[in-house]
Amino acid sequence: MGRALDYGYLSTATGILNIAEIVSLIAALISVAFTSRLYCELADNLQSVYPDLSTVAVRAVFQAFAVLCLTITVIILLAHLYGIRYLGKNFVYLNQACIVANVIMGLMMISIGICAILWEDKLRRTPGIVKRGYLSYEYQTIFDEQTYPSPGAAAAAATFALIAGVLFIIEACTRPMLGAGASRLPPYTSDRPSYTVSTSNQRPFINDSSSGERIIPIETTILPYRV
Repeated sequence: MGRALDYGYLSTATGILNIAEIVSLIAALISVAFTSRLYCELADNLQSVYPDLSTVAVRAVFQAFAVLCLTITVIILLAHLYGIRYLGKNFVYLNQACIVANVIMGLMMISIGICAILWEDKLRRTPGIVKRGYLSYEYQTIFDEQTYPSPGAAAAAATFALIAGVLFIIEACTRPMLGAGASRLPPYTSDRPSYTVSTSNQRPFINDSSSGERIIPIETTILPYRV
C-alpha cells in the first residue's frame, strides 16, 4: 500500500504560505525573464545613474536566488506532505532548520527585490536609455542585436520578490505552532484500524454435530417472572 500523505498540511497557515511563496517566486522568474539583458549592458556602460550598480549582475543574482528559494520551498512542501510533522522530537529540529531557512530566504529575496527596484529606476532615469526608446514598447537594436525593452518587467520582478520575502518571514513566525497537537500518522494506509458493527448483541447457539450436544452460552440469563 502507498504511504499516507499529510494533505491536512495544505490547510494550515504554513502550508498556504508555502503555496503562495511558490506562486510568487514563479511569477518573479517569469518577470525577470522578460527583462532585456542588452538594455542592462547598455545602462551599465553609460553609467549615468547608479554607476556602482551593475544591472547585469542584479539580473543574474535575481534568477539564482529565485531558483534556489523555489527549489528549497518545493522540497519543504513535499517533505511536509510526506508527514514530517509526525516524526515526534525529530520534527522539532527539522522545523527549526526550516525556520532558519525561511529567514535566510526572506532576507535574500527582500535584498534582491530592493536591488531590482534600483535596476528599474536606473533604466528609466538614464537619458541614453530613454532616448533609445526604452518606454516605446517597440523592438530596438542594441549592440547589433534586436531586443524588446520590456519596461516595467524589472519592477514587476521586484514586487514579486518583495512579496516572497515577506511571506518567508511570516512563515518563519507561524512555524512554531505547526506541530502543536500533531499525533503520529500511520505510515501506511493498511495500518489504519478497521471497525465492524455487530448486528446482534446475543451470542447464537452453537451446535456441535460431532458430539451431538448443544452448548448454551454462559451469558444467557432467565428473568424472574413478575405478576
